[in-house]
Amino acid sequence: MKKIICASAIICAAIMASLSFSACGGSSASGNETTSAVSDTNNSQSIVGSWATELYGDEYVYTFNADGTGVYNAAGKIMNLTYKTEDGIYYETFEGSTSAVKRPYRVENNQFIVEDTYGEEIVYNKK
Repeated sequence: MKKIICASAIICAAIMASLSFSACGGSSASGNETTSAVSDTNNSQSIVGSWATELYGDEYVYTFNADGTGVYNAAGKIMNLTYKTEDGIYYETFEGSTSAVKRPYRVENNQFIVEDTYGEEIVYNKK
């Protein structure tokens, strides 16, 4: 049952990431804002690098650059993004969207753990 819930959470996250291209409302991320890769003072919370998870044989990979840009590969669908982290919150804005998605996150034991919109944790392992 836990695998089904985890799988559902990952699928929902991928769908939400895809839908964010046409999202409206929510937190606004204008083109005038500067995005920093890591504003948390604890370097152990840095998400710079590549993080992967697998679901039913498909791989989902985040690659975060130090300049606040990144790429999300959702089972072969490539989506460019900008991001920032602040006080345990991860903000991502996909290319073509004006709304940032805001989610709690943490880094521990070489894992990037982020909550989806339903409060379920998605675990990405350091590559």
